[in-house]
Amino acid sequence: MNEATGSEHAEQWAAHWYAVARSPALGTGRPLGIQRLGRRLVLWRDAAGEAHCADAACPHRGADLGLGRVRQGALECPYHGFRYDGGGACLAMPCEGRDAKPSRGLALRMHPVREAHGFIWAWLGGRAPASLPALPWLADAPEPDSSSAAVEEVWNARFTRVMEGMMDLHHFPFAHRRYVPPGYTRLDPYEVHVDAGAIRTVGWLRKETRPPGTGFRFAIDVGYPGVLHLRFTPRLVAAVVCTPVDAEHTWIAARFRQQYVRLPGLRWLAARLAIAFEFRFIQPDDSRMVRSSLPRSGALTHGTLIRADRAIVAWHQLHRAALGDTPGAS
Repeated sequence: MNEATGSEHAEQWAAHWYAVARSPALGTGRPLGIQRLGRRLVLWRDAAGEAHCADAACPHRGADLGLGRVRQGALECPYHGFRYDGGGACLAMPCEGRDAKPSRGLALRMHPVREAHGFIWAWLGGRAPASLPALPWLADAPEPDSSSAAVEEVWNARFTRVMEGMMDLHHFPFAHRRYVPPGYTRLDPYEVHVDAGAIRTVGWLRKETRPPGTGFRFAIDVGYPGVLHLRFTPRLVAAVVCTPVDAEHTWIAARFRQQYVRLPGLRWLAARLAIAFEFRFIQPDDSRMVRSSLPRSGALTHGTLIRADRAIVAWHQLHRAALGDTPGAS
């Protein structure tokens, strides 16, 4: 069954808060057309700056509203000029005159939205809870400011494989051998804790001949389904969100914050250099590994997982529970 789009688990996939866009990517003058979880969506801001999300197909004749514009906070269809407010109601049908009363059938299919931590979050299935999940470590995640920089891209890889790769610590000395000193292959100590849908991982990559707790330290917090907080060093942290685009592709957005350089005007540049290095040199290695893994879906039954994969096991257990405790579900 296809990830994120298969009918068997479509509602279970959608019944979570997903980051669907970076807040700075959505301005006030134009809508933003995106695809997430196999659905074509449109985002826009009303006159007060509040973000809204709806299915992108205009209920009149199916035009992509992401190609339209925003007028006085209302979303305007690019095809016939029908306009919609933030609640999805049709405000105007120019062809029928200003006094026309649009039918209820012209209402947009809206999706609950929250905006927090520099991202726009949408709930695409069923009744949404009032608030985003409480992930305490998100308070330390980098917000858009002068010390942070962001990037986003789409990988030709399924969501489950991407999440496996994001939590994998022991691939570094091999997949990234050009950038890691030789010999740091032993993952020890390695701790994984799960609490209310959140996975906290701390591990050290050390040389076989060195004592535990030496070498390179990694700390990753994961909120199911696809929110990550990475602490590379005390002064370099990252927030990463992963969301299915469709069955075969995953949208990834990351924001790095650095506190090594504090001079005004140079803080953003230092963060930009850090994230550019990561996505120019490190992440292409990861993308190549996850998109070439077979089968294309990741699952507890797809491979033989070991101690060093405990965080991945924990994520798949949460995933199975979310999909109805279906063994091998992907």
